[in-house]
Amino acid sequence: MALGILGWALTVPGALAGLALPLAIVLLSFRRRRPQLVALGTARLFEDRGEAAASRRRWRLSGSRLWAVVALLLGILAAARPRPAAEDGAAYVLTIYVDRSPSMFLPVDPDAPGGERRIERALGAATAWLAALNPATERAVVRWRALEDGGLDVTLDAEDGCPEELLRAPSRVLVSPRWGRLVAPGVIFVTDTGLAPSALESSGVGLFASGGPAVPGPVAAGGEGLLIWSGEDGAPLQAGPKGEPLRVVFNEALAAPLRSLGALWAEERGLAVGGDRRGAALILQPGDEATEGAAAGRGSLTAGRDGWSAAIGGRLDLRDGGAQGWSPWLVGEDGECLVRARRGEVEVGFTEILPEPASVEAFAVSWARLLDEHLAPPEVVVALEERRAAGPAVSHEPALEGALEPEVLSRRARRASRGRMAELLLSAGAAVAGLLALGLRLRGSA
Repeated sequence: MALGILGWALTVPGALAGLALPLAIVLLSFRRRRPQLVALGTARLFEDRGEAAASRRRWRLSGSRLWAVVALLLGILAAARPRPAAEDGAAYVLTIYVDRSPSMFLPVDPDAPGGERRIERALGAATAWLAALNPATERAVVRWRALEDGGLDVTLDAEDGCPEELLRAPSRVLVSPRWGRLVAPGVIFVTDTGLAPSALESSGVGLFASGGPAVPGPVAAGGEGLLIWSGEDGAPLQAGPKGEPLRVVFNEALAAPLRSLGALWAEERGLAVGGDRRGAALILQPGDEATEGAAAGRGSLTAGRDGWSAAIGGRLDLRDGGAQGWSPWLVGEDGECLVRARRGEVEVGFTEILPEPASVEAFAVSWARLLDEHLAPPEVVVALEERRAAGPAVSHEPALEGALEPEVLSRRARRASRGRMAELLLSAGAAVAGLLALGLRLRGSA
């Protein structure tokens, strides 16, 4: 209790059982002993005085025994390992990476397409674990991160739950994450496919995976309609019913070679051309036309890739879209982006382009590949690899000790240092008191 008032606590309170030793010494010192009788002719004259002196000696704690008691007390306190009492509960900093690849938005039960999705089940398991933490001793701050460029990155208290934004499907197709580069103390992965148990144990990361069986459905689309997978590996794809063909839009302000090439590309693939932007599988358009006047005086240049080169003029400013998932595809000699693309959209930063005659074929192949890669099929189409079975559900808690807040770790280190110093001083005091007790005993102190 006294240590608690002073702000200290004992790490090994069981060592206090050793207090029985100094208590036994004190009790033995107080036991009554018969005085030694010496027969003298004049003993009767000193009888009363001798008995009183003997009585006082019987009840006195000698110096050697007193220092022995002090040595034992200090040694017992040192063995109990005193430490400054903790002034804070454990505060953990956790980072939860959420997989938002297409498979995460498939239903857990293939027979219930509108039911619970894999991402909802996995996030539900993660938030349930966070809610089970004791806020008095396991306070946690959670950094929620969507695994996509420019995706959600927000820090919340553990009890605040999961941001709703994570449950909305991204506007572009994402690839499955590379988990190995994300391993760190306090990291939790939310996905659908479980990782190897040995990897989880050795890294200390947490994992909440929804699992789920294979989900049959469309895996590709083209001018002939949808291709359907039955859900069994090795089974041939079946042609689905013909519906509205995929439609692409080419802006009239594009350079003439690009409009002509786009029309041929669409015709070869059986794609419809025209209409408005809404529902289009691909839009090929120039950059922000509002900046055209300001950009017109920047001059022309030569650029190219994939074995072709062309003279480019009428340069436009492309809006800053790094956070919206744009990726540069063609960059000029001055480092400025001339063409960028994302799922369903290709944007060019010029109005004039003239391919060199020797590279016209390479020009056509390169642009056709660009359009193929960014053609957005209907939402029902999910790649075959994404539709495969995700295995059983997994809930593996992270190793929290490595995720302590740095300030808490610093305070704990300072308290541990002060405790070790106190333990050293108590041990030294016990040794000094023991030597004094031994010295007094050798000098004849009872």
